[in-house]
Amino acid sequence: MNVEQTVVPFIGHNSITPFELEGSVVDIPVMEKPLPLFPDKKGIYKTVDGEPVLGLGIVGKDYPLTTHVDFFKQQHDMLQRKLPTGHLDRLQIKYKVAKKGAFALQDIIFPSITIPIETNKHKTTLSLRYVSWHGVDGHTSNNGVFGAIDFFCENGSISGEFDTVRRKNTKNFELRAFIDEVEQSVDVFYERAKMYQAWAAKPIYMQQAQACIEKLPGITKAKATKLYDLYVNETLVRGHNVWTLYSAMTNYSSHVDNGFALRKTRSDHAARSMLSREFEVVKWISSSSFEKLAA
Repeated sequence: MNVEQTVVPFIGHNSITPFELEGSVVDIPVMEKPLPLFPDKKGIYKTVDGEPVLGLGIVGKDYPLTTHVDFFKQQHDMLQRKLPTGHLDRLQIKYKVAKKGAFALQDIIFPSITIPIETNKHKTTLSLRYVSWHGVDGHTSNNGVFGAIDFFCENGSISGEFDTVRRKNTKNFELRAFIDEVEQSVDVFYERAKMYQAWAAKPIYMQQAQACIEKLPGITKAKATKLYDLYVNETLVRGHNVWTLYSAMTNYSSHVDNGFALRKTRSDHAARSMLSREFEVVKWISSSSFEKLAA
């Protein structure tokens, strides 16, 4: 399935618009129009040359319309204010959209903030990651979440505390809720990396991994079988340990060429569906099944 996305290089922390949002896939012009038959509602439309061409959603008349570009720009400004200059070197940024442009996702990797993770068979490098998303149709909880990216296989993860910073796009929506998260993000990343290294040092048997997978919340028999197959493949490189099991989970949430293809529908849902998988992995590693194995 094709995923509409733009990969944007970072061109320097002193630039006024270093993330080059203009012209990217999330640079979608929108407008709002009243709905005569529904005085308490208004329509949100994608525009071309200032004219509405596509309806994106119906929202309340007081819904504050913010473009994707404006939303992400606010976060860029916040990151530049709160993180040391060196942390913003060589950023790798991807933008994706879904729902005909009503949903947009930004995925930032910080190559200057890294730590090694080593098993008895393999060594990889983790880097800090920041994922945020925004909607203009009133159905998206706008959010920003820190996590990690595994450079060996490009598997990504998000923090288990993601739900504490979720905020609806309401009249009073501001980025203040994310400020503390940004300031603490680097320290939290290094602390979580210690946990990941402990997982890498914790050997497990194949039967233990299989039993853990079968007890994960919400997992079906078919999905458990596919996830176990991913784990077996991961062991060939990383060995038999908890980190390998976690890597199989993040493989599931990061890729679609692994037996977990996305459903083919008429809607462009790929970006949102992959984000949902990341939330699913957060639930898995917070389950008693996984926590007992990792302890």
